[in-house]
Amino acid sequence: MSQPLRLALDRGQPASLVEQIVREIERARHSAVLHGGTRMPSIRQLAQAHGISTFTVVEAYDRLVAKGVLIARRGAGFFVASDDPVQDMPRPLPRAAAREVGNAWLLSEVFADDSIAVKSGCGWLPDDWLDEDGLQGALRQLAKGAGTRFVHYGHPHGYAPLRQSIARRLADIALDVHAEQIVLTHGATQGLDLIARTLLHPGDTVLVEEPAYCNLLAILRSAGLHVVGVPRDAAGLDLAYLESAIQTHRPRALFLNSVLQNPLGTSLSPACAHRILQFAEQYGLWVVDDDIYRELAPANAPALAAMDGLHRVIYVGSFSKTISPSIRVGYVACAPALAAELARTKMIAGLTTSEINERLVHLVLTEGGHRKHIERLTDRLARARSRPCSQLTACGLSLLAKPDGGMFVCAALPEGTPSSREIAEHALTQGIMLAPGEFFVTQSEPCHWFRFNAAYSDDARLYRFLETTLSAAHAS
Repeated sequence: MSQPLRLALDRGQPASLVEQIVREIERARHSAVLHGGTRMPSIRQLAQAHGISTFTVVEAYDRLVAKGVLIARRGAGFFVASDDPVQDMPRPLPRAAAREVGNAWLLSEVFADDSIAVKSGCGWLPDDWLDEDGLQGALRQLAKGAGTRFVHYGHPHGYAPLRQSIARRLADIALDVHAEQIVLTHGATQGLDLIARTLLHPGDTVLVEEPAYCNLLAILRSAGLHVVGVPRDAAGLDLAYLESAIQTHRPRALFLNSVLQNPLGTSLSPACAHRILQFAEQYGLWVVDDDIYRELAPANAPALAAMDGLHRVIYVGSFSKTISPSIRVGYVACAPALAAELARTKMIAGLTTSEINERLVHLVLTEGGHRKHIERLTDRLARARSRPCSQLTACGLSLLAKPDGGMFVCAALPEGTPSSREIAEHALTQGIMLAPGEFFVTQSEPCHWFRFNAAYSDDARLYRFLETTLSAAHAS
């Protein structure tokens, strides 16, 4: 026997009748008016009792089944689920679970931990700094597109109009590339992984910058590669060290950020870029340029791929830092034969990428507002960087390099202080996320510097913590 049920429905509300029914039944379930196992009124009964269409009730019941509030039993009707779905909602990780600041924490738990108040060590931009308006407009445009199909696999190389759009944009940095030379990926991270899977084998040696992007180090290590660091400073790589490392280790590839390097925020000088390409040609070295910050860089920043013509250089790009990280759209541009190999590896590893997301990015890029968004974002980052640069110095830290643009500022601790990892673990107990230098180096040795995200570092709590911690270290 089903339980009589009266719902407070109002056709004058902005919410649809379907939304109101869902809300009312959820409220009755959570307040124990409806108990687990209770049989719900039939679709016809509920529709007649409230003077509404059976189609409205069907849609509401279907939504409630999808949300786990109701259970549909063939031939018997709808019943209230035994467990309150609210109990299954994800909870924030307890703060103690994230106190051990290590690479595993950085690569996984940090994305799920909502308890952190000050995220100075994170690697992403705040939501309201990204192209939310452009993405919302693209979603609306895509939803009403006549004849648009969403249910098929995409092309192994990715959505062709987006690849064509990327090719036109790369022409802005004098890189002549065709759509068939571009493979769309699930973010730049997958692009780097596909390159490692396609070109390299366990036991091969690769060179990276020291310091380097922490995710890259994890990708290369998981592939069983021997990773050798080459020191990088404000002008670029230590060229003498680079040539010596090439001659000693005979590496297959060099991975780097040519502009706005993560973590230093600096760009290669033209002379350094030219010498790297000479080494690549001389020693048969692949150069993988993870260039995801290009849109935020000064217009005159050197472009390795354009200088090389995609002969030895493999170019990796992404839209995570400018449109949204949630769409997970990146790309690799390279020689045509290698692009075909990467597409095959992509299909083996995970089939096609999401064409829906690629269509969204294409609409954002072609609807006309994205360039203005980049200009606003670049200006906002320039203003944001000035605060940590001055405040960190005032706290007693010293900048490792003056960033040329972008998101990051690196600063070293004064002598006599604990390691940056120790301080980062203490900071996390205070609700402050820091990125210690240990995350960005090839050897597991104590470091005494941090990478700060300028977009999250305009917070007095950060500087109070640093001042207090450093004062305590000097007093001990």
